[in-house]
Amino acid sequence: MRKQPEVTERTRTALREAFWELYAGDGTTPGLPVERISVRAITDRAGFNRATFYLYFHDVYELLGQIEDEALSDARDVVDGMMRSPGELDFSAHMGPIAECAARSSRYFAKLMGETGDPAFSTELKRIVRPLVEHYLVGGRGLDDVGADLLCEFYLSGIMAIVGRWISRYPEMPIDKLIGLVARSVL
Repeated sequence: MRKQPEVTERTRTALREAFWELYAGDGTTPGLPVERISVRAITDRAGFNRATFYLYFHDVYELLGQIEDEALSDARDVVDGMMRSPGELDFSAHMGPIAECAARSSRYFAKLMGETGDPAFSTELKRIVRPLVEHYLVGGRGLDDVGADLLCEFYLSGIMAIVGRWISRYPEMPIDKLIGLVARSVL
């Protein structure tokens, strides 16, 4: 007998929520490192047995990977769309959508980009955003490959650091104020 798709999705969502509460914390307690989160803790919190977890996920790392992939999917779509539209550098037009993407998934970005988050998430986000930085901030400067790579890394590291700090500590700050602050300071 096959379960209804709604039941399957509710179960999957409950397991994800239970994992995320353990990983990110619940506001009163700090989150746990992923390696300290057991399937038993997730299923106890979600109200299921361990066998149910394994119907949906291979292990805790796969569950975290799926959450990260979903959060990064939006960033990929945003960057792909911007790379298809030609134009000159307009910091707010090109970096604003990245901040908006982080804000849409702020629940995940704040933890994943934070001090206790997953460094692989930030590394992958940098890889996704890199074509924008190469094209709009580094391209056309006549730099050799080494110089272009270093300057690109400088911009990417700064963008990741400020977006991570903003989304985790100052999410109430409007995006246009964040972009304005950076644009006045850097450009």
